[in-house]
Amino acid sequence: MKRHHFLLGATLSESVTLGRVVAAVLFVMLFVTGCKNDDDDTPAERITIEKVNVDVILPDARRTLWQPVIDLALQNIELAQQGLSKRVELNMRYHDEDAEDLGLTVYSLCYPEEGDDTCDVILGPTRSTKCQMVLGNAAQYRVPVLMPTATSDEIQRIQAERPYSWFFTESDVTQCEVLLGIFGTSHIPHAALLYQDDKYGQSFRNWFGFMATEFQVDVAADDIQVYDFTSDLTAFFKRIEQRAQTSGEATALLLALSSNDDYLRVIRQIKSVRQSLGLDASSSNVMYVVSDTGDNKTVQQAGLPLYGISPCGSPVSGFDVWYKENFGTEAPYGAAQVYDAITTIALGAAKRLSSPTGPDDLTIDGVKVEYREQPFGPNLADWMRALVADKSGTPSSWTKEGLRTAFSLLSEGRNPSVRGCTGRMEFDGKMHTTILHTTYRFWRTKGDGSNYTLTTLSTSSDSGAGALNAWDMEKLFTQDFDTQIEVNHSLPSVTDHWALLLSPSTTWSNYRHQADVLAMYQLLRRHGYDDDHIILVCEDNLATAMENKYPGKVFVESGGEDVRQGAVVDYHFTDLTMDDIRSIVLGEQSERLPKVIRTTASSDLLIFWSGHGADGRGMCWSDGLGSQIFTGERMHDILSELNDRDGYRRVMLAIETCFSGLIGQAIVGLPDVVAITAANTIEPSKADVHDRTLGVFLSNAFSRSFRNTVNENSDIVLRDLYYNLARSTTGSHVTLYNEANYGSVYELTARDFFPR
Repeated sequence: MKRHHFLLGATLSESVTLGRVVAAVLFVMLFVTGCKNDDDDTPAERITIEKVNVDVILPDARRTLWQPVIDLALQNIELAQQGLSKRVELNMRYHDEDAEDLGLTVYSLCYPEEGDDTCDVILGPTRSTKCQMVLGNAAQYRVPVLMPTATSDEIQRIQAERPYSWFFTESDVTQCEVLLGIFGTSHIPHAALLYQDDKYGQSFRNWFGFMATEFQVDVAADDIQVYDFTSDLTAFFKRIEQRAQTSGEATALLLALSSNDDYLRVIRQIKSVRQSLGLDASSSNVMYVVSDTGDNKTVQQAGLPLYGISPCGSPVSGFDVWYKENFGTEAPYGAAQVYDAITTIALGAAKRLSSPTGPDDLTIDGVKVEYREQPFGPNLADWMRALVADKSGTPSSWTKEGLRTAFSLLSEGRNPSVRGCTGRMEFDGKMHTTILHTTYRFWRTKGDGSNYTLTTLSTSSDSGAGALNAWDMEKLFTQDFDTQIEVNHSLPSVTDHWALLLSPSTTWSNYRHQADVLAMYQLLRRHGYDDDHIILVCEDNLATAMENKYPGKVFVESGGEDVRQGAVVDYHFTDLTMDDIRSIVLGEQSERLPKVIRTTASSDLLIFWSGHGADGRGMCWSDGLGSQIFTGERMHDILSELNDRDGYRRVMLAIETCFSGLIGQAIVGLPDVVAITAANTIEPSKADVHDRTLGVFLSNAFSRSFRNTVNENSDIVLRDLYYNLARSTTGSHVTLYNEANYGSVYELTARDFFPR
């Protein structure tokens, strides 16, 4: 896990009026960067200027906040190039992110008609849903898209290997990590989450439970609540406030909402609940924390004390201190990131302009940049990647003087070690487009518009140490098991092995669920099962899907084994009901169910389920939305009845769904049954292995880890199986349940279910 570095920040001065801010911007630009003076005596006929069209997509309110920083970047870029014969000029063209016709605008930018003024690069947008639309359009011609504050973990993961997708702030995974780290180290024992049901809010839902487990902060399943604008959350807020009062222990409630209006609706409800309970800021044990979208005066003036976290500049760069000294207010969130994005565009264009071998000859990490589809050669995004990838040159900085150093080096065919407002500007090692370090400002407001920095937290010490993307982080928390457990139920020797493999998913977007059960089928065949002892339930519609670029084939790894080949599917999912699963497991054959499991007291049974999970409820019986729920209690009752019939020797449940710990929790107490789940009760599991050609995830992290571990050693003891899965399954906490009624996980092995 990344280590946090705490740096004390300064308190805020009173806000200045808009007129004073504008005047201050103009004055500071003249004072800090200097006027365009007469010492630029390069003859006009010798100057080459390359114009770069930058299409900026921002909400009008955000553009107003960022405009001083945008203007400062442009001014410094211009002044830093004085005296150079080859120069870059950025032509900023603004578009309203909230415009109804934004989709048409983006299409025209990414697919220009002949003769149009070509879009060279897009800066923005800010909202995750809009980012998804823009990136989809930009893909065809790899139009560079630089996103200063797009933090959706799903978008960053999917786009991680796209050379045109640039992220200047780490994902919401890191925000969750920082916040839960604050709660844990501040001895706040309980936490809760209210999240928006959109891409932005889902990022927090995806990682809040994971980070709470890592930092040992208690989160109950019913303390995670989804929000939409019609929600009446009175009962939710009242329960949390009353519990905190009764226990005398603090609770931190994170509000991850997407707009000012949503925050204001929620704040009104919180204030009403507090008033009904006779509580105020001094008597309540609940602290309300807002994510970065809450860094707005409208929210901060709503009359509720709030804590917040916002991406900011690195303390080492001095950018935020400079901003506050000159404008009298804290830099708006993302200001440092947007400045670095703009200067990266200019420096990348300058590197291309001054290339001694021309704009079509570029090598990154020793590999020549070429593409199999048009446009075949490198574009501006690639020259920017080459710029930030090379840290061997002379360090530069974000100031006018630092930029002058960078542009001068580039004009000589040398590469600077670029540093910006956000720090060392270190990006991922593969594509060099996803920032690895972010500094956050943790602040407080009394609800009257004031804003005080409490501390600054960074995911880097600025020492140059690298970091993994947060979704690849090494987990700290693992289960402890009792080494003294001895369970002796006088079990007979095993005579046969049975398996039920089930995926309830039917859609192309959920490809990974069916692919994983097909891959598990192949694994079982390699380990001694025949078709008569495997019940395979899946819709089996991937190989023939119109979206399948590889007709007839299904993969769990790009370019890997075709896991559909030779698989015998016994039932299509949509032909079954939930009650049919009971009949299949209990061996109740019928005309509808000709193939069932026929276990005896000497049979070992493996049940593998791959699909969606419902928050706080169980496994989804379908693709998720609007589906029925196959609860843990239902699974418990089926296995309990099988036990009463003396129908098994041992049973293993391997459950790949979100919140799958609910199933493991439900079977605790059953003799000789063990459950190993992809996640605990409060966290989603994570998709894994995204394929660009098919446009889907091919597998889930837990399933992939399970297959790989058993393939390497089917004799592995269950404790080591658990440990390997816990260590290699990214983004969730693999959990093992019911070992006290199963036997010693230090002695019993996976061979009970994988006989060879």
